[in-house]
Amino acid sequence: MAVGAAGLIGGSGFAVLTGAEGDRATVAGVAAGMGLAFMLLGGLMAWWGRPGRPVDVAASRDGSRREKLQRERTRQLVLFPLVLLMFMAQAQGGMQRVLGGDDNVGAYVQILLPVLYGWLIPVLVMGWDLHARRNRRLLEDELTQVMRAKSMILAFVVLMAGVTAALGLGLWRADYGVMALPYVLALGGASAGLRFAWLDREAGRDG
Repeated sequence: MAVGAAGLIGGSGFAVLTGAEGDRATVAGVAAGMGLAFMLLGGLMAWWGRPGRPVDVAASRDGSRREKLQRERTRQLVLFPLVLLMFMAQAQGGMQRVLGGDDNVGAYVQILLPVLYGWLIPVLVMGWDLHARRNRRLLEDELTQVMRAKSMILAFVVLMAGVTAALGLGLWRADYGVMALPYVLALGGASAGLRFAWLDREAGRDG
């Protein structure tokens, strides 16, 4: 939340006080938008980890670390798609400027951010991130492999359908096809993360 607040205040303050225009104004807007996203992400994480929540006696026994790591993974896979949606709202303006011939560095940054998050979520689902690799012994089991397979199958179907739709749009209007691609990548990644989080929640209910 502190990092997000710094980005929001810094980006907004720079744009207002200096009267920035063009690339500098866009970069300031990106910084402010990222700051807002990180503030919301930090706020949600703080709410989930707030003091005074009921104590789970079983958490002090064997397997408590495994359960904690699995909860953290599921929490990330719910929060990151929300952040992804915020970045997509910014990327829309960036795509319009680039397709309009505006060679703006900040616009390219706006477009790349949701694409990077679209890749990051499947990386978390597959357990390829550094944190998961360090705790592979605790995070890898048969249930995780089943949930991972189902999640990635859904992401593949979403990507296939999205790229097919983007191709159709591109044949009609080339600029529409290009503008659809970041949305397709974002939706593919988000569907994998949300599907995994849902399956993990249902598995927890079934015990």
